[in-house]
Amino acid sequence: MDRRIIRWGLSGVLLATVAVGATAAIKPVPASANKPTLASRKAEQNTQTTQASPNAPSVKWIYDLKTAHEQSLATGKPMLIVCGGPWCVYCRKLEKEVLGHPTIARYINKTFIAVHLDSEKDQKAVQILEVKSLPTTVILSPNADLLGSVEGYVKARDYALVLKQSIDFQKTLRGDKAVALRNSGK
Repeated sequence: MDRRIIRWGLSGVLLATVAVGATAAIKPVPASANKPTLASRKAEQNTQTTQASPNAPSVKWIYDLKTAHEQSLATGKPMLIVCGGPWCVYCRKLEKEVLGHPTIARYINKTFIAVHLDSEKDQKAVQILEVKSLPTTVILSPNADLLGSVEGYVKARDYALVLKQSIDFQKTLRGDKAVALRNSGK
């Protein structure tokens, strides 16, 4: 069973590589195009979007956990960390059907700092987050308190419920900390 999964995964990666190479070869690059600066390339790498359809809103992903944590601390928004892999069928399905859903994408952009980690490139972070299977979503407060998680693919309605519960839990944590601060001052 494992060999078949690996074979299909490798076949998918190979097919995707060929498809990307073929489309890149077809698109001409204008000679007058400005060369991107190092800063603009780095910013583009750290923040990108997933396109579901041309008119639908898409999740504004950050691909660097440190940058995301800094933004989370600055804004007070929790981090929504999605761990996946390009070869993972259910990761692609989650991105297309759930994260690509216009309502969910808008809610994520408004409420969370969205982080997308590649399980192969970000092995240390994936290990620290204790990811056992792909895709896995982990929701952390700015102080790295676990607010919620989703293991595997789930339908959009269930995913949205976990997002809402995580926000409610964060509010509860904030309320508890405020009460503790008031009581310690007396």
